[in-house]
Amino acid sequence: MKMTRVLTPLAIAVAALVSAQNAAAGFWEEGDYVVRVGASWIDPDDGDDQLKFRDTWLNEGFDVDADTTWNISGAWLPAEHWGVELMYIGETNHDMELERVRDGNLIYDIDSYDVGSFDASYANAFVNWYILPSTCMGRPYVGIGVNYTDFSDEGFSRRFNDLLIDEDLILTDASVGMGHSWGVTGQVGVDFRFGRDSAFLVNAALLYIDTDSDFNVYYKDPRSDDPALTRRVSVNNMDFSPWVFNLGVGYSF
Repeated sequence: MKMTRVLTPLAIAVAALVSAQNAAAGFWEEGDYVVRVGASWIDPDDGDDQLKFRDTWLNEGFDVDADTTWNISGAWLPAEHWGVELMYIGETNHDMELERVRDGNLIYDIDSYDVGSFDASYANAFVNWYILPSTCMGRPYVGIGVNYTDFSDEGFSRRFNDLLIDEDLILTDASVGMGHSWGVTGQVGVDFRFGRDSAFLVNAALLYIDTDSDFNVYYKDPRSDDPALTRRVSVNNMDFSPWVFNLGVGYSF
């Protein structure tokens, strides 16, 4: 992800809001609530992921693509500079692609070979610190919290399963299992009210979610003395850890 494409406009927006901090009064006061809805762009950080079937057959480049979804959140401000926020980011679908494969001492470059896909959804709880006082029309904030990511509908593509069978790596189709994940999350955002007397606002935020998962592959091994037995290959700590850009609207009351 080109971070400058996200950070530059966000920094400009924050600077503009700071300069306009005296333009309106009473943006939020103690005890106020806000509800937001919007869109989220999810870009996984997948640089360390690998997929291994045998000691001599190892994927060296596991690419997970980005996706766009929706989000909803609610925040409560018990004090002028502090707030508690709950956020849910809807389900995203991520295609998995191989970039390079090592077979023994040979490494083959592969142009985005389709491996399969999985879905993910995200629940977050934040404690936010609002940098400017409630007299400002716009309020930038930073937050830190806890994330729960649920992975589902994971599986290999028909093409990849056929390849594994043709290469005598598996006897029948392989299945995939990914566990849920708990992790730390952080965000930098800004709320800007549409007008001095308006309860409506626009929001932009950048999040980082530190989340990973075991990537377990279940298959029947042709080399086993008992082909009916199922072996499991576990790729520990699949590093999903996405950057998330939120853009939406809200209502305060």
